[in-house]
Amino acid sequence: MSILIRTMGNRQYAYLVRRSGTRTVQTYLGPMARADVAAKVAALRKEGCIPPPFYRYFWDTDPTAVDLHRHAAYVISRILETGSLHAVWWLQRQYPTNTILQVLASNKGLSARSRRFWSAWFEVSRAS
Repeated sequence: MSILIRTMGNRQYAYLVRRSGTRTVQTYLGPMARADVAAKVAALRKEGCIPPPFYRYFWDTDPTAVDLHRHAAYVISRILETGSLHAVWWLQRQYPTNTILQVLASNKGLSARSRRFWSAWFEVSRAS
C-alpha cells in the first residue's frame, strides 16, 4: 500500500494505491488542501514505516530508511528471527500471511530453530 499525490493544475489530490492480485487499485482520498485528508495521508505514511519500538531489531541499518514493501523479505525475516510477539503481531498486520509463509519457506537468513518454530506457529506442513 502506498500514497500517490497527483497534481492537476495547481491542486494536489491524494490516492491510496494497493495491489489486488495482479491489479493495481487506486482509492481516492480527496484534495490535499483539506485538513482531514492531509492528516490521513500523514498517518498512512507513518504507517508504512517501521515503528520506533521495533528499531532495536534493525540494529545494522537505519530503520527509517527501510521501505516495508521493497524490503519485505528483510523485514519479515528479521522480525521472525529476533522479534517479540508484539512485533510479530505488527508484522501480520503489515503483510498477508501468504507473503510471510513465502519468506519462511525461502529465506536463508532464518535459523533452523526459528524456521521450525514459525512453521509450527503458522501450521505449515512439512510437505509444503
